[in-house]
Parts: sequence; structure tokens; C-alpha cells
Amino acid sequence: MSSTDFKKLSREMSGRNSASNSVVLFSIAGFLGIALTWAAVTEIDNVTRGEGKIVSQMQNQLVQSAESGVVLRRNVLENDRVTAGQILFEIDPIEAQAEYDRMFQRLDTLKIKVARLEAEIAGTDFTPSTDIVGSSVQIGANELSLFEARKRELQGAITILEERRAQKETTLNSSRQSVGTATNLLALIKDEIAVVEPLVRENIAPETRLLALKREREQAIGSLSDAEASVLAAQSSIQEITSEIANRKDTYLRQAMEELAQTVAERAELEKALPALSDRIERTVIAAPVDGIVNRLNFRTVGAFVKAGDAVLELVPTNDALKIETRIAPKDISNIKVDDLARIRLSAYDSARNGTLDGFVTNISPDATPVREGETQSFYIVDVAMSGDMVLNDGTAVSLLPGMTATVDVVSGKRTILEYFWSPVARIQELALRD
Repeated sequence: MSSTDFKKLSREMSGRNSASNSVVLFSIAGFLGIALTWAAVTEIDNVTRGEGKIVSQMQNQLVQSAESGVVLRRNVLENDRVTAGQILFEIDPIEAQAEYDRMFQRLDTLKIKVARLEAEIAGTDFTPSTDIVGSSVQIGANELSLFEARKRELQGAITILEERRAQKETTLNSSRQSVGTATNLLALIKDEIAVVEPLVRENIAPETRLLALKREREQAIGSLSDAEASVLAAQSSIQEITSEIANRKDTYLRQAMEELAQTVAERAELEKALPALSDRIERTVIAAPVDGIVNRLNFRTVGAFVKAGDAVLELVPTNDALKIETRIAPKDISNIKVDDLARIRLSAYDSARNGTLDGFVTNISPDATPVREGETQSFYIVDVAMSGDMVLNDGTAVSLLPGMTATVDVVSGKRTILEYFWSPVARIQELALRD
């Protein structure tokens, strides 16, 4: 081949390469233009992801014992499902039962005491009946002994006073007889003086005789005065003794009536308190407040002592709506607002096969919560409500339980693909060339 032919061939090859290069460049430029246009127009979901777990709308219920006592029976285990009103624990109400027995026995005592005091006031016999006494036979015997002792004491005091009064009445009768005798004697002496006095004036009778009669008259007057004073003294003593007898009886009745009033008041208080104490005994049967699942048992051993207010178990409610407590990083919280839609993937089920659950944001915590106490890392709690049920491929509905973990994607608007890829570049540009 000559040099002329070689040059000609080279020129032809160069022309062909230039044309091919132009086509490639135009193709690349066209593809980039189409790609940029597509990226600028096509929108994707702006998703904020967080991890969470299913919880009940109601907080977990701490079931407490209302009374102190010993565990007689435990009817549930952890993870057992229970219904509202189901008996969880039976407690032997040692303290409440002891107090109830003490108050009931005291009430029996007061009832018998009231019957005894009413008999004392009425002045009738007292015999405790079996209806009043019940099982407190000894109490009835004690009250009967007290009734008889008080009655003997009163009767003994009255008997002594009546004996003294009888003595004074005898003295009174004797004094009255002395008054009568002295009165008669004085009358006779006066009559004799009336006879002798004229005879003395006529010198028929000696004057000494008249003087003797006048002396006897004065003595009779003195005896009469003494006898009358004895009568008055005896009458006064009798009145005092009679008053003392009445006072003894009045004091006896007054004390009985005052004691009866106090006893009736105390009995009324006990009768009012007993139903409440009976309720306390009944409350030692611990029942489930709501439907739920036993999450944690704090008392397992029969015979364990439970104090009033102790939480015997923790119950996760199941009859209330469930929600997902989702942890969101503080840097992403500005993207989320209430009513944003969410896609929920349960870790217990393969979302590629079974799909996801739909939900929406119902609440955002006002402040971040530390992951652990004392740590600087924190998160916001975002509550997500589930708006549907999850159904497996075979048509079986999934039973959602509190405690299940989930990944939650909160959809907070749209953005283009170009914005998606440009965001890292914009952040790098913003932070570039800074110390």
C-alpha cells in the first residue's frame, strides 16, 4: 500500500470515530437530562424511622392487697390471661379477722351489759339469755355476778339504813311516850298547886308543901321539854335516814343510767364499724380489676405475709386499645407531627411475606427522655395508634400482645429524589471550610 492510500484510509477512520464519539456524548447528555428531570419530578415518602413496642393505652395495673395477711392460695401464674373479677389471690386476713373477732366479742359484752343495766334500772331480775349471750357464756356469767353483787351492795346499804331508821323510830315512840307522861304529870302538879295554894294562904297547909309542888312543876316542865326535844331529834334522824336511802337508790339508778347511755353509744359505734370491718375481711380476696395478662408476680409462696398496700402482681390490660410507643431521635423529631401516617413492621412476623400495619401518630412527648438514668443519649416518645388488624397470608388474624417490638416508619410528607440525593451534599457544603 502506498503512502497516499494509507493517508486516505486514516482520514476515513478519523471521520468515523468523530461521528461515533458525538453520538455517545449526545446519548449520555440525553440520559442525564432525562434522569435529572425524573429525579426532580418523582416524589418519594419522607420517612422517619424509630423502634418501639406495643403497649396498652392504659398503663400496666399494679394489683394491690387492701389488707395485711398471709397468702392462702395463688390462682395464677405469669403470662396467664385473666378476666375482670377473676380471683387472683386469697389472703388470710389475720389482722382484720383478729380485730373483727375482738370487736364482735366486745359487742356481745355490751349487749349483755345493756340487758343487765336495764334490769338494774327497772328493778327486775337479770338472766342472760342464749340469744343475747351467743358464744360468750363466760361474759354472761360475769355480768350476772356483777348484777347480783351490785344488788347485794345496794340492798346491804339500804338494810343498814333501815335498821338505823327502825332504831330511831323506836326512840321516837319512847320520846313521845315520855312527852305524854311528862304532860300528864305537869297537869297533875298544876292541879295540886291550885288546891294547896289557897290552903297555904289561909295557913291551913304549910308553905313548904307549896314550894315542893312548885319545884316538882319545874322538874316536870324540864322533863317535858327534854322529851319533846327527843321527839324532834328522832324525827329529824328518821328523815335524814329516809333521804339517805332515797339518795342511795337514786345514785344506784343514776350510775346505771349513765353507764347505760355510754354503753349504748359504744354499742352503736361498734355496730356501725362492724360492716366496714366485714368488708375489709372480704377484700382479702384479691380479684383482677380488668381483663389482662399477668406480667409479673411479686408473691409466689403460699404462706407469705402480705402487707396492706403491697402490689401482689402486675397486670397488662388487654381489653383496651393498643398503641406503639416509638423512640425517635431528637434530630428527627422536627419531621413528625400529630396525625402523620405510619407503617408498622412487627419483629415477630416477616413483613416481606405478611405486609405491614397502618397507623398514625397520636401524641408526641413534650421532652426527651434519657435512655438510662445518668446518660446523655435521649429520645422522644411518639405514640402511634394502629388503624387496622394484621392478617397473615393464610387469612389468620394476628393477636397483638403488649410487649411486641416493632419498627415504625413515620411518613412525614414527600420529597423528590433529587432532594433526597442533594441533602447530603447540602449538609457537606454547609459544614465545609469550618474550623
